[in-house]
Amino acid sequence: MCEDKLLSRQLKKAGISSFESLDKEKFENLLKYIEQSYKDHNDTRRIIERSLDIASQEMREAVDDLEKAHKEVDKKNKLMFQQSRLAQMGEMISMIAHQWRQPLNMISVTTASIEFDLLFGKIDKDKLIKDTNKIAGYSQHLSDTIDDFRNFFRPNKEMQKTNFCDEVKVVLSIIGESILAKNIKIIKELNCRSEFNTYSNELKHVIINLLKNAEDVLVEKNIKDAYIKIKTYKNKNKRVLEISDNGGGIAKENLENIFDPYFSTKMKRSGTGLGLYMSKIIIEEHCGGELQVSNGEHGAVFKIVFPY
Repeated sequence: MCEDKLLSRQLKKAGISSFESLDKEKFENLLKYIEQSYKDHNDTRRIIERSLDIASQEMREAVDDLEKAHKEVDKKNKLMFQQSRLAQMGEMISMIAHQWRQPLNMISVTTASIEFDLLFGKIDKDKLIKDTNKIAGYSQHLSDTIDDFRNFFRPNKEMQKTNFCDEVKVVLSIIGESILAKNIKIIKELNCRSEFNTYSNELKHVIINLLKNAEDVLVEKNIKDAYIKIKTYKNKNKRVLEISDNGGGIAKENLENIFDPYFSTKMKRSGTGLGLYMSKIIIEEHCGGELQVSNGEHGAVFKIVFPY
């Protein structure tokens, strides 16, 4: 049917009303119109094909550019992560040195007491056993700290089963004494031991960063009765680790930019502007969770959220 209509139009253009009235001149005109029609069709097809080839080439180039950009971003993120990691390693060495000071001092005091008793012949067997047990306990604490530090900086190749409470416990064994030494109270409300699979060391890296940020704010503002609250809980179908403080919160104009790379509210001191940026990448792109921030009643509230 469509072919008949097309043929009728071509015949009409050639001045032929019907095949009965067809003569040589009109027939030649018909052939010319048909030939021109096919020529126009081929030209149009070649233009379309050429346009498609150009569009396809441009699309391939755009995809290549996107892949290159993605690789550059990935390379940049790895470099920034390493930079952040090294900065944190320096901080942790300082914290561990502080944390070791007390048990080393107690070992020194205990051995001095034993030497005093031996010197004056007042050695008591029960007291000696008690003192040596103390020394053994302090030594074990030092050894555990070394293990925690070494394991923290060991690269994770596989996800591990863990829970927020265990992660917080290890983190506080590394930096807890340093926080307490600055007259900052640590409040723990650990009510969620639900396990999940993640990169444990990277999660610890984020927890330490959030705790250190809270510590910095409290020290900088010289907050009276300063505290950091660490909560773990279930919220419907989610596991939540919440870290908050009473440092007054984040300025509204900074809240939207807090996770941007190289953005820091402590640039005048020692801030690199990478800590929170890398923390968000770690939680959301590596560990499969979500990192949120808001202002609570007394200060900033950070939440690490993992779905069930």
